[in-house]
Amino acid sequence: MFSRKEFRENFEVVSAIKDITGIYQEIALMRMNQLKSGVEKTREFLNGVAEVYNHAKVAYIANLQKTPLGSSKPAEEPKFLKRNGKTVFVCLTANEHLYGNLILNVWNQFLTDLKTDNKNEAVIVGVFGRYLMENEKGNFNSTYFDLNDDRPTKEQINKIIDYISKYEQIIVSHGQLVSVLEQVATSASISGGVPLEQKMDSAKRYLFEPSPEKIMEFFETEIISALFIQKVYEHELAKFASRTVAMDQATQNANEMLKKLNRDFNTLRKATLNRKQQQVFAGFSLWGGKNE
Repeated sequence: MFSRKEFRENFEVVSAIKDITGIYQEIALMRMNQLKSGVEKTREFLNGVAEVYNHAKVAYIANLQKTPLGSSKPAEEPKFLKRNGKTVFVCLTANEHLYGNLILNVWNQFLTDLKTDNKNEAVIVGVFGRYLMENEKGNFNSTYFDLNDDRPTKEQINKIIDYISKYEQIIVSHGQLVSVLEQVATSASISGGVPLEQKMDSAKRYLFEPSPEKIMEFFETEIISALFIQKVYEHELAKFASRTVAMDQATQNANEMLKKLNRDFNTLRKATLNRKQQQVFAGFSLWGGKNE
């Protein structure tokens, strides 16, 4: 059993922890609500770019494959960007803690994908990811990039995009929000490949300026950029949702600990009062015996 002084100290510590977790929870909830709008806007932009790119790409290929007789060859998707033919796996982590189990789940998903082939290369984003990679067994060809947990700068994002754009296949492991109470680790390809959904004979004709190749290269670059930014926002959203849940649980734990401390303190106080009463009664008995 603690002493009164120890009870007061524990009350102060647990109360401070409760205040801190409450503040973290409020901030995370506010940022989550702000990011939700940004994610939806990015998704809308991405869908628009992909749709325009798909129409232009189908028209361009149809024009290339058209023969004098008006027939079409089997569809082949030309590569407008010069790439190195390699695969890179990108892991979005964090710089801070207090995100529950989300970051470790993303890391495990990333390792599962990375270990499918020894030739795969890795890009680690975030201080926590660099720490995990340094302590991971195995010889992995990895590159590290900084990225702010909250409001990453355009310079940071563009630096990563410029590096990963040279790869043939780009797989990003990140957190994804399912609901406020559920966040999952997932992997997605952002290689810029858009499937040909239209038949060759139904493609519209377009006038490309300055050239079809330049237009296609611009579209494909924009798609990779938009997809990566989307994953960054999705990851941020999942992180703050995970922190909200984790801080809510921590606040509940602090409340339970305060209740327990309060019960134990009341028990100590009652025991002290009882002991004092027994001493008083013992004194009365002693004085009463002498008077007799």
